[in-house]
Amino acid sequence: MERNAACVIAKHDVHDWLAHILDRREIIAPTRAANGDEIFARITSPGEVLWTFENPLGPLKQFLLPQTEPLAHFKTVDGHVAVEAARIPAERVLFNVRSCDATGLAFLRQMYARDLPDDTVERRAAALTVVTLACTMPCPLGFCPCTDAGPFLRKDYDLQLTDIGTALHVEVGTDKGRALLDLSPHLFRPADEEASARRTTAEQTALASFGDETCHFASAMRRISTHRVAEGLWEAMSPWCLECGACTHLCPTCYCFSVSDAPATDGCSTRCRLWDSCQYSAFTMEASGHNPRHASRERIKRRFHHKVSAQYFRRDGRVGCVGCGRCVKACMGTTDMPTVVAAIRHGTWDGGRIHA
Repeated sequence: MERNAACVIAKHDVHDWLAHILDRREIIAPTRAANGDEIFARITSPGEVLWTFENPLGPLKQFLLPQTEPLAHFKTVDGHVAVEAARIPAERVLFNVRSCDATGLAFLRQMYARDLPDDTVERRAAALTVVTLACTMPCPLGFCPCTDAGPFLRKDYDLQLTDIGTALHVEVGTDKGRALLDLSPHLFRPADEEASARRTTAEQTALASFGDETCHFASAMRRISTHRVAEGLWEAMSPWCLECGACTHLCPTCYCFSVSDAPATDGCSTRCRLWDSCQYSAFTMEASGHNPRHASRERIKRRFHHKVSAQYFRRDGRVGCVGCGRCVKACMGTTDMPTVVAAIRHGTWDGGRIHA
């Protein structure tokens, strides 16, 4: 099967395919937790995989950038400090990933490869194979078409699956994706014209189902990048942010972190990278005690400048949002992405909207 080729697999054969993958790799997929919540987690049998689900609230980035990530272990040996790199997990397959999350993973991988490449992240990324499930129906709070992150992808996947009725249409994006098909070649057949047409129709129907656009980034980008956002607007927003950090921790493209050393009882310490948030008041605290962003309005301003400005668009090649809607769902105030972008566009803040 050539890269960029398309094939189909009958739905009744998918469990056999997954079983062959499970024999060789760990699979992370949307599944149900003990309490019934939909989460991304390791599965042990094909039947655990969800095919109809709302994107789990916990972001998939946790498998590329763990919330607490060991970077290195070190201890003193004969008066010298011996350093050992942290172990990278075995190869994993991220299965039934939504387009927004796949785009977020690609964004993070690109960010950590820039300037001073982070070898830990790159090795972890190299061990991941991303199998996406195209969204044939919009999720309730998503706006991925506004950010060019879905509901179907043209890149940033190893395999892309599309439900076309009694079968799945499969697009091959990379050699890693092709290797998964090669585990069960007898289960796949080349996509014929009818299957390709069904896939195209599914994408067109999905796009039409989003209705009116909900987040006009270009207009907000112009205002931010030409300094046409009044300082009073950020001040008006600040009481509506509770500084909980949910927006950053759940965002597929946020990567603020801190570093901490955790001593162990056996004399070996571990240096860890931990998720942090630019919305926490102490995030920019300096050793001198000075904090350049002590005020909440400055932290909100910085967050949306990073997400939406032309400066970062030129650097990253896209806005720093994938339209997954997690911030809309999790924000206890009203400083989620669509609400703030709308306020920037209109130049007014009325308290946003209260989410059910």
